Amino acid sequence: MKGDKKMRYTILMRKEASFICLALVLLIPTSVRALSDIEFSPYKSSIELLESRGIIDGYDDNTFRPNVAINRAEFLKLLMLSALGENDTPYTDIRCFVDFTGELQWYFKHACRAKSLGIIHGHPDGTFRGTDTIILAEALKMAFEAWDIDVPPPTGSQQWYDPYMVAGIARDVFKRFPYTPSYQLTRGEMALLLTMLGEPIAFPENGEETVEVPIMPGPAVCGNGIREQGEQCDDGNTEFGDGCSDICVIVALTTRHGALRIEQQKVSNTPQASGNRDVPIFAFTAIAGRQDVYLTTLKFKATAGSLSIAENFRLFIDSDRNGVVDTLYGKVDSEGQTLDFSNLNVLVKDGQYTRVEIWADIDTDLSPDNVTLGFDTTQSDFVEGVDRVDGEDVSGIKLNDNDCTLDTICWISVITDTNQEIVIRANGNLFLQEDNAPLSSRQVLASKLSDSLLHLEFRADSENVIVKQLAIEGVPTSIDYLEFYYEGEGTPFTKARKGSCSNIIIGRYCTEDDFTIPKDTEKSVIVKGLVLSDEFGATSNQSITLIVTADTTGNVALSAQGVYSGQQLQQNDGNSSADGEVFVGVGSPASNAIIIGPTHTITLAKITSIINSNSDPEGSAIPVGGAKIAEFAFSAADHENSFGDYNTVGVDTLKFTVSAVNIQFNSTSFAVYNTENSSSTSPCTASGDTGTITVTCSGLLASTVSTIISPDDTIQLVLRGDVTNAQINVGGVSILQVSLGSLSNPSVTGTVEWTDSVSTFDWVDIGVTSVKSTTYRGD
Repeated sequence: MKGDKKMRYTILMRKEASFICLALVLLIPTSVRALSDIEFSPYKSSIELLESRGIIDGYDDNTFRPNVAINRAEFLKLLMLSALGENDTPYTDIRCFVDFTGELQWYFKHACRAKSLGIIHGHPDGTFRGTDTIILAEALKMAFEAWDIDVPPPTGSQQWYDPYMVAGIARDVFKRFPYTPSYQLTRGEMALLLTMLGEPIAFPENGEETVEVPIMPGPAVCGNGIREQGEQCDDGNTEFGDGCSDICVIVALTTRHGALRIEQQKVSNTPQASGNRDVPIFAFTAIAGRQDVYLTTLKFKATAGSLSIAENFRLFIDSDRNGVVDTLYGKVDSEGQTLDFSNLNVLVKDGQYTRVEIWADIDTDLSPDNVTLGFDTTQSDFVEGVDRVDGEDVSGIKLNDNDCTLDTICWISVITDTNQEIVIRANGNLFLQEDNAPLSSRQVLASKLSDSLLHLEFRADSENVIVKQLAIEGVPTSIDYLEFYYEGEGTPFTKARKGSCSNIIIGRYCTEDDFTIPKDTEKSVIVKGLVLSDEFGATSNQSITLIVTADTTGNVALSAQGVYSGQQLQQNDGNSSADGEVFVGVGSPASNAIIIGPTHTITLAKITSIINSNSDPEGSAIPVGGAKIAEFAFSAADHENSFGDYNTVGVDTLKFTVSAVNIQFNSTSFAVYNTENSSSTSPCTASGDTGTITVTCSGLLASTVSTIISPDDTIQLVLRGDVTNAQINVGGVSILQVSLGSLSNPSVTGTVEWTDSVSTFDWVDIGVTSVKSTTYRGD
């Protein structure tokens, strides 16, 4: 710690009879007001922790205003209170910055004290600028200096704030704050940052009001309002229940002794890698009975393995009692095979469960190992507490319903469970396989970003894993680069290009940037491609089938490194164990398997939709004689493909399914036309005249009917036919409906045949399998 950093915890008074004439000082904690505007603030627990320490207070209107910006002077004072416990700073040099002129400001002494300790240095021009809103980079620098937290050494090419931002990553700052040095902090965010970085949070020296109550000599007279020899208190009466009893001791006679119940809980037993941080290794819940209890002592020991594999043992509690630990309450080093958390002050509420967890950081460069932590039941005082109201010791442990460890009553009940082994690996593993969500073949429009071409799933175990490079093969010349998206996100996290590969191979693209897969998390990744326009080399009807190879030597598909272990993961050795390896095409240890995505096709124009555009309402009367029986709107995508000529969609064949229930057609009467010119028709052939009739309209591009669709345009095509009998069976129901079926499936072709001005395609990719026109009915 820098300077004379101090930390003082509240002294809890115990019931004792004293007959020695001494001048005692009773510490009476200042009452904490319930701030009126933090109930729904995401920073509520952090604000309440600082308030309970006496570091912050509300405004006169009982608000805290968590969303108001905080300036440099305010942040510095609260940091000094949190880190050093300095409330009133006796410091004579109060003009230590060039802008500390004129009228004396309240923060001059705090800033000059901080400057003398090396916590702040000011701006290059020698100013402090206390009224400027503090930015995240400044706050991190001040906090790391105040708590003497190590930061990486600066390099010549870095900005001044880069080492502090890097150190913030290691402490998970950017899980709650943006990675933006200039981000301006609010009062609520200040509280969160201080409690995240606190090592730990101090009690300010003057954060509690003290009232000196002298002990007067002579015989004690209880109830006379004078504290005399042998009395712990005397409030001028002899009534119960007001904090001073009828015999002038602090314990009111109506107060019942507090009790504690400790129940061991499970923690995750997934394997950990060397170097992993913030690893939960033990957990329990605590609940008080009869009155609130402060948990003051906890002792643990390794029941298997060695504590030497870990460091930075910390005790966290669930301060807001939502089941998730969020507040650091103690930190110790191991003493051989034991951990001793003493001088704690963890409040356990009467009738409310509080979760407590022990976390540790696993040492780096470890060989496979393990450790198991449990309560040190060889010690009769492995759990201790003190009553919140009367200060009585809460001691004596009844373990797993066995006999009490004391001759008298036990106030603590401890229920243990099987201690969980924490398995340590040298480093983690990474699995990559094709996502199980179905992905269909697509028609990919040149000059545009494609839809998903390949759907992958990553999973890391034991530690976070950095993917250093992923190689995708089978990329055609029409694609400029690939983009990678986490499922559900609209911004790519990296791209892949041919030039990013160390060895240039035709059709092989490699990722440009590292990305991290969190341990024990499945990350779905969508791969898209930016397709060139035909002017820059896109080829109509070129296939796209993306591949991740299963090779384990040579040009491997995947390389990765453990975040905490710092170790390069090895390529899969093909056996059934996971020993710090990269696995491709499998979700558990086994030999690699090649990943092959669907086959897609590049087009220079594209039909984007086919919809029913018939203006006749559903249930209209069946038309009799030569009339329109269906109408469909065909739309084409916008694009930038214009090499030689502007590429258009040309519809050449349509195969309609006509459902004619109790209806008869003239089978030679079917024809198709464009609504722009209903007089130009093209005849169609029919498979029959009633029932399910297949009507094929081919050669449309050579006919007088206009079936050309310009980019970003729509045409309306109508099927007409001559109904010769609208009710074959008199009294029966007649139904007429026309549909285009078997769409969006390259293996089922012929419903729609079209051209992109270069190539002919016998299927359409519109996202639906069939389109139905209006249903006509007759009774």
